[in-house]
Amino acid sequence: MDFNAAEEEEFGFSRNYFLAKETGSSGKKSARKLSDINVVDEQELREASAKIEPKHQNDVADLINSYKSLYPKWVFDLR
Repeated sequence: MDFNAAEEEEFGFSRNYFLAKETGSSGKKSARKLSDINVVDEQELREASAKIEPKHQNDVADLINSYKSLYPKWVFDLR
């Protein structure tokens, strides 16, 4: 398949996709609105987040150390 044929196929797919969306094959609409979201006070959010206990601290530290030690290799491979 040459470049023009691939481009035409892609155009045809996107055209069909948007035509299907316009016809509204799925008449289902969401009833949710932005106004339905309960806004939490910032101070309350900070207090709640302060109570969260960190998990897997050792595993996270090991991963970060691994990333730091492998960074020069990644740079070399990507260049």
